[in-house]
Amino acid sequence: MQTNLKKIRVKFATVYYHEVIDGLYESSVNMRNQLMKNLQRQAAEIEADDTLDPDDKEQLLSSLDDERYIAHLTTELAGEMMIVALFKTSEISIKEMAIASELFTKNQINKFLKFCEWDVNLKEKLCDITTLNNYNSYDELRLINNCIKHSGKVNKSLASYPGWIKGNKLDELDMHYHRLKGGVIKFVNEIQDAIIRKIP
Repeated sequence: MQTNLKKIRVKFATVYYHEVIDGLYESSVNMRNQLMKNLQRQAAEIEADDTLDPDDKEQLLSSLDDERYIAHLTTELAGEMMIVALFKTSEISIKEMAIASELFTKNQINKFLKFCEWDVNLKEKLCDITTLNNYNSYDELRLINNCIKHSGKVNKSLASYPGWIKGNKLDELDMHYHRLKGGVIKFVNEIQDAIIRKIP
């Protein structure tokens, strides 16, 4: 009975808010589109205003460029937040499953926030996580998350994955979120299966 209870707790320990994360980006796109629509209207009004001399028009139109940049920034920041949110929820899910399983000591659980250490702990108790089918999706997500936090640019580790060039600015993160999301979910499920198999 106790064994089954542990397994059930592990199954329910995964926490995902995909609808919320996806909605975050959709909201930012809607906000950007609304801002762009307003800017186009303002630009048309400035162009049509005969009371303004050409220099004033140019200055006012130039000031709208800053607003366009802000509009673009909303989706760029949302892409970053999607990556961070997916990584955070995945990391929390793995930690919560480990707690629910009672296979790990409190000290080991505390070290789960350090990837290099929980990697070793999982290998000792469960399996070599690098051999799991969807490990690369999780690892790539982890490296993107680290680059967002530390520099906003591709580092050497991330550049080992296809499509990334060291030193380049991180961009199109919403695309990478959608590309990696399925594999990351499967990876967490693989960890879950491995934990459940080890519960005596």
